[in-house]
Amino acid sequence: MKYIEYREKREHGTKGFPCACYHVTPNFPRYNMIHHWHNECEIIYVRKGCFELILDGKNIQLEQGCCSVIIGGSMHGGTPRAGCCYDCLLFDIGLLLRGSSSCLSAIQPIINHDKKLTPVFPAESEISRLAYEVIELMLKKSDGYEFFVQSGIMRLMGIISSDESCYDSIDMTSTNLKKIIKFKQVLSYIEQHYREQITLEELANQCGMNRNYFCRAFKEYTHKTPVEYLNYYRIESACEKIVSTDENLIDIAMSCGFNDYSYFIKVFKSQKGVTPGSYSRRSF
Repeated sequence: MKYIEYREKREHGTKGFPCACYHVTPNFPRYNMIHHWHNECEIIYVRKGCFELILDGKNIQLEQGCCSVIIGGSMHGGTPRAGCCYDCLLFDIGLLLRGSSSCLSAIQPIINHDKKLTPVFPAESEISRLAYEVIELMLKKSDGYEFFVQSGIMRLMGIISSDESCYDSIDMTSTNLKKIIKFKQVLSYIEQHYREQITLEELANQCGMNRNYFCRAFKEYTHKTPVEYLNYYRIESACEKIVSTDENLIDIAMSCGFNDYSYFIKVFKSQKGVTPGSYSRRSF
């Protein structure tokens, strides 16, 4: 399956060691996970609380100790609940397996999305246990951790490739796949133009739908209306600027697409529970 050229722009790891790990707590600037996709595989592991994952339009509950293995190219996002703390482990399986053509061919049906993984691996599963071990190695970074991380990921992928219980028996139809590709185009447009004023008609045109059908279909796949998602994206971008730049709050609001500072404060507080000023005084 081929994907359009829109993906998360952030680099995860290096070419020599294509792995990265993020420990996400309620104080993390991007605590909520904006809908996105990337070429790397990603493991989401829940340490505490509940994470509401939306994976290719499906709503999935990840409870404490559970994990989800997301293959590169899958559209996903999510909302942590009940003081959730979770980890995101990203790795480029193609780079990790360079020179190992037999291993790569064994998991090619998974990489190509011809075989769909089960969306949730329970807390007692070997996959979740291995995921936790690799994440701990990544976070602690003890001497030689790179060897153990790569061997842990290889073992995890080996179990997945050989165990039929790891696969989801329900495949997406070609119609659903086409819709997902169209919505990737919409997300790409929002990422590129969120600083500007965007109309519903512009977004609907990105996927060739009329406005009413687009609004219904978009909410089905993201669980947000287009306007809710656009504001959501803008606020998350504002949060990142608040903690990473010295810009004043009014300039940040304007640079993230809010022409009305009062409206920015209202939307910010409704999403984050605090005003932008209070958020900026937090210690991250």
